[in-house]
Amino acid sequence: MASVNKQKDFITGELTRLILAENEEFANCDLVESKATTSPQLNGFMAIIFKLSIIVECQQSRERKNYDLIVKLMKGSEDFRTWSKGFTQFGNEVFIYGKVIPAFGNFLKGRKTSIEWRKWAPKVYYSYYGKVPALSDIPESVLVMENISPFGFENTTSRLELDLDHLFFMLKVISEYHALSYAMRIENPDKLDKLVEGIVPLSYQDPGNDKNLYDILHKIGLTRFLDFLDRRPDALVGKFKEEMEVLRRKYQNCPTKILDLLRRDDKPYSVIQHGDYNRNNVLFRYDETTKKPLEMRMIDFQEVRYGSPAFDLSFFLYMNTSAAIREQSWEELLQYYHSNLLKCLKEILDCNETDDRLQVYSYEAFKQHFSRFAIYGVFISAHFLPWMDCSEEECERLSHHFETDMKSQEFWDISMIAGGDKSNEKILSVAKHASNMGYMRFLLEE
Repeated sequence: MASVNKQKDFITGELTRLILAENEEFANCDLVESKATTSPQLNGFMAIIFKLSIIVECQQSRERKNYDLIVKLMKGSEDFRTWSKGFTQFGNEVFIYGKVIPAFGNFLKGRKTSIEWRKWAPKVYYSYYGKVPALSDIPESVLVMENISPFGFENTTSRLELDLDHLFFMLKVISEYHALSYAMRIENPDKLDKLVEGIVPLSYQDPGNDKNLYDILHKIGLTRFLDFLDRRPDALVGKFKEEMEVLRRKYQNCPTKILDLLRRDDKPYSVIQHGDYNRNNVLFRYDETTKKPLEMRMIDFQEVRYGSPAFDLSFFLYMNTSAAIREQSWEELLQYYHSNLLKCLKEILDCNETDDRLQVYSYEAFKQHFSRFAIYGVFISAHFLPWMDCSEEECERLSHHFETDMKSQEFWDISMIAGGDKSNEKILSVAKHASNMGYMRFLLEE
């Protein structure tokens, strides 16, 4: 990986020139200043984030304007990017921002809909995946977006669960996003197929690679959960006990096998997913008085795949709801997602709900599809809930070992205890809810 100083030189030099050249709003403007600063608190496990301030002067009015931008680059060596699947993930993310979302926006042109697609994500000023000689001789990912934090947008990671206001907001946005895949399949399937072809398949299994990111994470998650069940035999009763016995027998040594089974295309329900739809990957702007969310933007599309919308939904709902909300409002949340999805389709296609093209997307059909794939959210929660729940010290240790050696005993040990039994109880609650809803029958049928 290039040094920070080398990255800064690229950002304030070549990249700034590309930004000015490729955006019409900078036409007839002269560059006054370009300054890049690091923001370690914004860095992810696999990305390094810079804040970029560009000042330009209008040639005619001599008015100066300041642009606050975010630059996202890949972290790590070639080896790190290979075993972490960073090359695939970041290449796909650039494709979503640079091609898919704009294509969805173009598809909506001239249609009378309530969908504000430009509010799905921060404005993108530049996106590129490929060789960048100024940085390295291996593929690089360069993403430049508007820094929306000065407008009041913030992350919700301090919340261990989301309330209904946040849940409904996130369901509204993801239902709009999913609706575009369905509408495009109905009216322009060739266009959708072309977009799907641009997404490099991101499989969970990687035979022969003993450093496969997903094998390591999901084996830890499942082993931890099953070890906890050994200490909680009282939880193993009835159908749930049978399901857990099958889970242990068939998938403990290779949990990614079931995840790849779930990746199978299930037309007509497959969509271009967000892939990592969680509270840490959205930004909210709030009403200053009521503190209720007013706007939201999605970020971090690195885990994007083409497949069941239940990947986004089950992951999001199981990671962000309390047991009480699942008990009281699960059906309401699913109905809200579906009703908004159908509303968007009716607006886009200019039809009513009796249209033959929409019958396959009825609520009952949707629920049947969701029930076959919702086990995905249980698997993701098993490994990721502790990461979201753990202490700051545990998180720092996890991040360190993730970047240095995921195969180390140290990474395994801290992953097995991060968040403690509080996280284990949450995972058990998720698994039992999924069992009660019939989502775990996939284990018995496969």
